[in-house]
Amino acid sequence: MKDSPPVHKRVRSGRERAGAPLAPGFNLLLVSRSEAWAEAVRGAAEEAGGGVTPCTAHEAIAHMASPTASHSHVLVDRADADGLFDELARLALEGAASEKIGMLALGLAAGGIPHIGTILEASPRSVIEALMSGSPPRDTAAMDLAELRVALRGAMIENRYQPIVRIADRHPIGLEALARLNHPKLGTLLPDRFVPQIEDAGLAAELTDLVSARAFADMAEPWLAGRGVRVSVNFPLDVLLHEAALDRLEQQRAACGIDVGRVIVELTESRPVEDFPLLRRSLDRLRNLGYGVAIDDAGPAVPWLTELLDLPFTSLKLDKDLVTRMTESETVHRFVATTVTQAKNRGMTVVAEGVETIAIWERMHAFGIDEAQGFWVGRPLPLAAVPIWTDAWVGQIRTGPG
Repeated sequence: MKDSPPVHKRVRSGRERAGAPLAPGFNLLLVSRSEAWAEAVRGAAEEAGGGVTPCTAHEAIAHMASPTASHSHVLVDRADADGLFDELARLALEGAASEKIGMLALGLAAGGIPHIGTILEASPRSVIEALMSGSPPRDTAAMDLAELRVALRGAMIENRYQPIVRIADRHPIGLEALARLNHPKLGTLLPDRFVPQIEDAGLAAELTDLVSARAFADMAEPWLAGRGVRVSVNFPLDVLLHEAALDRLEQQRAACGIDVGRVIVELTESRPVEDFPLLRRSLDRLRNLGYGVAIDDAGPAVPWLTELLDLPFTSLKLDKDLVTRMTESETVHRFVATTVTQAKNRGMTVVAEGVETIAIWERMHAFGIDEAQGFWVGRPLPLAAVPIWTDAWVGQIRTGPG
């Protein structure tokens, strides 16, 4: 994904001697109403020197989606997960390798979800052994064209939604729709594991259609429909330039009854723009229909950025690597200052991606940047977790950032 939070402390790997103490500082979330499991996990924590937070599945999601998440593992009894077992698994397994939360199923197997272990016996020793065993290694092999085509039939592709908030008042205002590929053997794959292959195979339009259609269907859900929250969908340049792709976008939106003002199309550039008049025609069409349009991942490496800023975009998203390096490089600082001024002079909204710390948030605020997205705000969430994150975030607004 685009953002990565601080590294969490971990238990030692399964290569260590069985029975050796766990690394100090591990922190468990326990989702179970069983006293037997509670006793077993507490016993493991006492023996290993860690901590345990008993909670409901709803509370566990709020913990894991929080910008201050600090738990190493979540232990879940499916029977007590209130229908949120899969959402907990998705949150646990996604993100940068350094910050994944380990997940273990209690009593029953994880139902075929790769990379989730099982603790069959409610005893302190079984809990410790499972924590020490680590997650099964992830296969990084590329998928072939046949597998990609099967994935794009719909069953393997899922959406996640990363929150976007207004910096001035911290109010949640949008969600970016992001693709995941839920492979039966490889587990949940992040975009860098499959999107380049899909684009190289000439299948980007199919993926874009699928993610957009699901985003619109989800935005029509009663909880989101009444909030006026907008959704951002990513369009590679090759797709954005085709009239048929824009026709399908408009048909999907209209079919779900989503107000066009709630949709932003983000241009993701996998290659440089070669035909600016053609791009302008596509942008003009979207603007005339009422869509917002954004330049995604803006940074010094984007070819012809000045020329792009002269096109009818409504917003600009600063690349997350640029945002995180602002405190380290005067060159980056100057580039951001210049780019923000240019965008604001053209009436654009400026969004900072990669807001991972309160220090970055405050710097973005000082720069006059309008909106923030990143792990300090919220990680990419399955749909069912969005209301949980929203309630927790809004509940903290009165106390201020941090």
